[in-house]
Amino acid sequence: VSDASGCSMIALLHTGAAKFPQNLLPRARQAVCSLLPAGVLKGYGSIVSRKLASHGFGASMAAMSSFPPQRYHYFLVLDFEATCDKPQIHPQEIIEFPILKLNGRTMEIESTFHMYVQPVVHPQLTPFCTELTGIIQGMVDGQPNLQQVLERVDEWMAKEGLLDPSVKSIFVTCGDWDLKVMLPGQCQYLGLPVADYFKQWINLKK
Repeated sequence: VSDASGCSMIALLHTGAAKFPQNLLPRARQAVCSLLPAGVLKGYGSIVSRKLASHGFGASMAAMSSFPPQRYHYFLVLDFEATCDKPQIHPQEIIEFPILKLNGRTMEIESTFHMYVQPVVHPQLTPFCTELTGIIQGMVDGQPNLQQVLERVDEWMAKEGLLDPSVKSIFVTCGDWDLKVMLPGQCQYLGLPVADYFKQWINLKK
């Protein structure tokens, strides 16, 4: 599972609300720093900059202001956590679905979407999965299934104005696994359609 789920921790730094596990902070730091050389970030607000700096992002942030205006109005930072084991189980199922909406002009975090997902093929998480992701059984038990979560994602996208044809937004991932492999693979297995907005993304590793 790629490290981009740590990006969700940016919301914690901005809002001060403990919505995401503290053990993801190192991955958040890695994810934000990886944004910089990719030219995704342009500027940052004073509040966010102070909070990021206080969490160890430091002088790297000084480079952000030199980036040119972005072509997208919003960057949607996304990372899944999924069922896993050694050896790997099949099919893997998404168990955490986080999205962070980042304004492409101000670099302010405007909104977040976060839901845990109930796996249906392998409903019992393995000890390896819990150790790797930090997600325990109680977090997924009784949660919506993937179809229901995707419906809520679509509702959130509409509420945030992201389905407006005049608004340019794109998902941002750390690797291609999330939107090239995991989501379409599970949707195919379950017979679910994949929304068009999930079919294009920025891979920070490239």
